[in-house]
Amino acid sequence: TLVDALAYVSGSSRRHGSILEGTTLTDYSADEIDRKHSISLGIGFAEWLDTKINMLDAPGFLDFLGEATAALYSADSAVVVLNATGGVEVGTERVWEICDRLHLPRLIFVTQMDRERANFERVFDDVKAHLSPKVVPVEIPVGNGADFHGIVNLLTDETQFYKKGTKNGEYDAVPLPDEVKESYAKYHEQLVEAIAATDDALLEKYLGGEELTRAEIVKALKKGVLAGEIVPMLVGSSTLTYGTRALLNDMVELLP
Repeated sequence: TLVDALAYVSGSSRRHGSILEGTTLTDYSADEIDRKHSISLGIGFAEWLDTKINMLDAPGFLDFLGEATAALYSADSAVVVLNATGGVEVGTERVWEICDRLHLPRLIFVTQMDRERANFERVFDDVKAHLSPKVVPVEIPVGNGADFHGIVNLLTDETQFYKKGTKNGEYDAVPLPDEVKESYAKYHEQLVEAIAATDDALLEKYLGGEELTRAEIVKALKKGVLAGEIVPMLVGSSTLTYGTRALLNDMVELLP
């Protein structure tokens, strides 16, 4: 669903597919359409910010780990997709181990934030406990479950409220809502600390109480991602296309 949404939002695919309707871009075999999940490796692409992103869509079920392994051995980086209601699963840990072994730079995308019982904080704690202490959110959601309607970008301080019914992840930029100010302060501090720790000069500046510029933050964040010292965590809903534009931006800006 995510690969399909990224291809559609970027304009490289003309149709926004659906698993339920059997029309997603990379699940095209009769078995995949019937079972409503990926079985074999699929290929898609997105063109964004003058960059062509080739996407290898690996099945999520542990039964098809061989397909995911083949994709990871071929890739320059990985986007590890987590369910906002389920968090880290056994298959996630196995894929993470392969990424570690291959020293692959990676992002985490927490999808299905619009589902009932979706909980960003619980997933983040789960990731820190079972995958890596190096994971830091670069986005936080506004609302959970049916109330999920926006994200706050901790790099740009921009709050995005999504337009109901959008097919292309369109949003309005609005001031930071009161309801997320506390969590924004907490996660923003974690992000800046993690970024500053990757560079002695930035760390000295940060500890001296100086403000880090966005250019400095993005440059240091990319360096940290490439070195495996930081794993950025993003949020959204693949079905609703919420958060897909921000993910495309970060794939271009932060991954090799």
